[in-house]
Amino acid sequence: MTLAGKVSAVIIRAILHIICKIDASELKTIPIKGPYIVAMNHINFLEVPMIFTLLLPRKVHGIAKKETWDNKFIGWLATQWKSISVDRENISIDTFRKAKEYLARDRILIIAPEGTRSHDGKLAKAHPGIISMAVKSDVPIYPVVHFGGEKFWEYFRKFKRTSVTFKTGKPFHIKAGIKLDQKKRQKIIDQIMYHLAELLPEEYRGYYHDLSLKDFQYLETY
Repeated sequence: MTLAGKVSAVIIRAILHIICKIDASELKTIPIKGPYIVAMNHINFLEVPMIFTLLLPRKVHGIAKKETWDNKFIGWLATQWKSISVDRENISIDTFRKAKEYLARDRILIIAPEGTRSHDGKLAKAHPGIISMAVKSDVPIYPVVHFGGEKFWEYFRKFKRTSVTFKTGKPFHIKAGIKLDQKKRQKIIDQIMYHLAELLPEEYRGYYHDLSLKDFQYLETY
């Protein structure tokens, strides 16, 4: 994170605590140093600056869709916070290289497997694009969810603070020796998403609402 990024993070964190009532107590269970991956749900614009600033002073990098840079301010923040650009349709070697570099430096990577905002807070079917990177990195994955932020604009118009709650699960990793194909990639990402679903109130589980279907065949909890 650049100096400008650090200054902006302090300012943004203060603003977020003014406009939101945030319960982030469980984030304290996440180690101060990496390497590891944080897998989280994706509701709206709010959680990106929120998770980055709440995890300070941890050294955090996000994997963000390339369209993020179409917005001048958000793109500027992504650059200052040294996020990794990814083309969701065609993940490049450079994305994997940068992710590997950060993890080798004991950094933290944040990924949102859904790939796009849900807006209503309900989990959508995840995309398996990042699975190859997660398998090759062989680092712990921490499931983190948040809910309440989907009501932000409704409350903002009423001059009310939005309550946002973060929940953190036990870390796990993807078993070694798996020969990946497209079917297994999707299976693994679905298993990761069921870890997220378990942490959410029932009304937010969406595509992964039926926990009886969860199968952690390719995952091991630490």
